[in-house]
Amino acid sequence: MPLPPTTSKATTAVMVEAATGEVTLLATVTAIATNVGITAPTGSTGMRLHVTFANWFASGTFVITGVGTPGNTETVNIPAPTLQQLQSPALANFEYVSVNTYTSITNITTTGGMTGAQLTVKGIQGAKYNAPTTAFKSNNPMGRYSANEFNGLSSRDKKLLATEVKGEISAFDADWYGDLDEYWVYANCGSPSWVTLPAAPLSVVASATITASMTIAGQPTAPGMKLIVVASTFAAGATLTVVGLSYGISTTEVITITGNGTFYSANTYSQITSIGGTTNATTVVITGVFGWKGTVTSEATRSSLAVEHFDGSASWVHPGFCATDSDFSVNPSGEAKLTMKGLCQDKLPIGDRTTNPLNVSRVAALGIPLADLPAAGWQTQVYIDPITSTAQTTPYTDPEGDIKIVLKTPSDAHWTYNNQQEWTRVYAGKPECTVDLNTDIVSLLQYEQERTNLKQYLVVALIGEPIGFTGGVFYTKSWTWTLPVRYETYGQEAEPSKANPYAKPKLRCEYDPVIGGAYQLVIVTRNPPNYTA
Repeated sequence: MPLPPTTSKATTAVMVEAATGEVTLLATVTAIATNVGITAPTGSTGMRLHVTFANWFASGTFVITGVGTPGNTETVNIPAPTLQQLQSPALANFEYVSVNTYTSITNITTTGGMTGAQLTVKGIQGAKYNAPTTAFKSNNPMGRYSANEFNGLSSRDKKLLATEVKGEISAFDADWYGDLDEYWVYANCGSPSWVTLPAAPLSVVASATITASMTIAGQPTAPGMKLIVVASTFAAGATLTVVGLSYGISTTEVITITGNGTFYSANTYSQITSIGGTTNATTVVITGVFGWKGTVTSEATRSSLAVEHFDGSASWVHPGFCATDSDFSVNPSGEAKLTMKGLCQDKLPIGDRTTNPLNVSRVAALGIPLADLPAAGWQTQVYIDPITSTAQTTPYTDPEGDIKIVLKTPSDAHWTYNNQQEWTRVYAGKPECTVDLNTDIVSLLQYEQERTNLKQYLVVALIGEPIGFTGGVFYTKSWTWTLPVRYETYGQEAEPSKANPYAKPKLRCEYDPVIGGAYQLVIVTRNPPNYTA
């Protein structure tokens, strides 16, 4: 007998939310046979529907119909409420999160006891990116209240009430990847500002309307380039078919142009055989780049995430994840890695909750990410310079063991009176950044910096996969932290069992007008800047 899949098949997927948490698509109404007027889901991935029925008294069904992935419709059978549910308004509701992510909704139809019940529809952003994780833990604990009262009973508890829901993701850990971990930047730092690499993209196709075979002005530079398509004079039905080599493999890709604007190839091309499409009045300019450089500081606005997770049995969605604690760490004897945790609006099962056994993923099918590479900790360069000098000038070779950059990003949730257990608003607090080092002591230079409380630039640069070389400049996927720091503690020590003195200093970052923040993170990635679209 084949063994069923278990946690070995677990996956995590994310999307940067356009609006934090669930979005109301249909405010509470009395359900009729055919319910229309549901607000269209937003975002390129569409939305999962969180459908809630309350105050129903007999079994029935409801059917969602629209345009979705992987299907356009789903039917849900709802049993009659139990006597206990009828006696407790806090429990007398039925909720369901759709298996499909919908880009438009035609209607929700009801039969039986669901007609006449109270219907509410909310939307949760569908996942867009597969996010490999080394640890993932989440929960949605509810507050509890039990009155301790004079009521003639000896028993302490008579009625236990459920109060607010406090959703949380307590572990969201991953190895560092140059492309796959961009969600971490948006959640913990904010939205970067972007420039292309190189700054002047290579001309691949000069400005022209779409024809079957377009003139290729220049071939991508090794090891490969992403294509940028800028469209104008849009006409319906515009598409481009790109044929070429991606990492030595023959590849054909269709880029669908939906209007005037900028579009990007999914593949990285080292050679292009042909570009063209059905003759169309849309004008395109096609260029090639190795990647993009994004810069973000502590002054940027952080984003919330919609997070999906299949744990080997159930599939879950977590709307409104707001990171509160995270770190980036490297070790020369290990890997570069990321951690984060924080609050979320809820933890909701996807699909039918009566399925037994349940061991098939309902998380968005996004493919297995194999094109990106993690990095070892030794691929890190460290610099330290006076605050009056240029950062990333003087190599700092004393650090050893773990280097950990720790971010605190408080998020303040508010439970306003909205007839729901989940929070309805959340606000970002002031972020702070500290650095934990381990250093091999060969001089008193850094001791003196701590004694005199002098500020310095500490730069930690993790160098990943090479992506291109042109004009004498070598480009790699990378994260470079520029940290204006002062010592909180230094603590030089020596032990008989260790051959040399050492220190485990802790440094705190403070605002620096030169970089415009308490830290600056520069990332180089092959992801185009439409990551959040």
